[in-house]
Amino acid sequence: MASYDVCRIVRDSMLENAPDWNIVSLPLGDGGEGTARAISSACGGRMEKIKVKDPLFRDVDAEFAVLPDGSAVFEMACASGIELIAANERNPMLTSTCGTGQVLKHLICEKAVKNITIGIGGSATVDGGIGMLQALGVRFLDENSSPLPVPATGYDIARIKSIDTSLMDDVFRKANIKIASDVTNPLCGDDGAAAVFAPQKGADEEMVKLLESNLANFSKIAIKSGKADCNTFPGDGAAGGLGFALRNFLDAQSVSGAELVLEIVDFDRELKNADLVITGEGCSDFQTAHGKLPAIVAKHAKQQGVPVILLSGALGKDSHVLQETFDAVLSLSSSPCPLDEAIANTPENLSRMAKAIVNLLKL
Repeated sequence: MASYDVCRIVRDSMLENAPDWNIVSLPLGDGGEGTARAISSACGGRMEKIKVKDPLFRDVDAEFAVLPDGSAVFEMACASGIELIAANERNPMLTSTCGTGQVLKHLICEKAVKNITIGIGGSATVDGGIGMLQALGVRFLDENSSPLPVPATGYDIARIKSIDTSLMDDVFRKANIKIASDVTNPLCGDDGAAAVFAPQKGADEEMVKLLESNLANFSKIAIKSGKADCNTFPGDGAAGGLGFALRNFLDAQSVSGAELVLEIVDFDRELKNADLVITGEGCSDFQTAHGKLPAIVAKHAKQQGVPVILLSGALGKDSHVLQETFDAVLSLSSSPCPLDEAIANTPENLSRMAKAIVNLLKL
């Protein structure tokens, strides 16, 4: 569910049992889905759409936020996200970030936006960002000096023998691009884009090995030709290597997605009069405590002595460690059921849990 909808359900349900309470609703994001809308809502911006290609090259309406200062925010997931393709279609050997490049090109060339923040969570791709770069004019050539097909995919990276950036307009490098992401994984290696993230996007063990080899090939050629510096830089592995392409080819700078959004919505100011914070995510496990959005929210709240409740769709591996980060950790699941059923019941379960929290606080 979108963060805006989750906030609305929790707030409205709490007010049913406590109509005189003052509840502040702040939809948040960390670079993934909902980030652009959260920032737009906080800043008084507007949401716009452009038709681009999804990870499998089908038309999709990609949203972006235009803020009052003329800057723009969008999530690569709106064009190249895993939620855009069905579970049985997921295969990072066959997906591309071309749609993300189309959004960037539209913002920079058509709308003359000079300051862009791009969230790079929730991708369906492990193409090293070459699809995005192709949309901006970069050509990837094979052993016969013939251009790779457009758009290229994770599978095509293996064929890259040289890179031609002569047709990429300087306007793309002159834009001030920030990468909103809390991923610190490098492009290659045991903690890299293929090894860590490809299985989540439909890759089997053999695909992971091929994608790792492909990304290593791309980075080696990019480094040898002076277009990149290394393949071990923290964050380059985000979105299947999109971080690598944005940093090296567009001079983009990484920022913490969660911290950026909390700053924009003035979260610390809202905390000054708060008695309680409720935050949440789809599934929580030991990784949640290591820099994910709910943990960043909890860190800010604890600095001001405000207790924090984590509402999660489900609790996963070693979730007991979350008791060190949050004052209470609650799962929405009311009974054992298939994932699809649990997702369908989320609004009802959110409402039930929100009312239960109110009743506990009234004791």
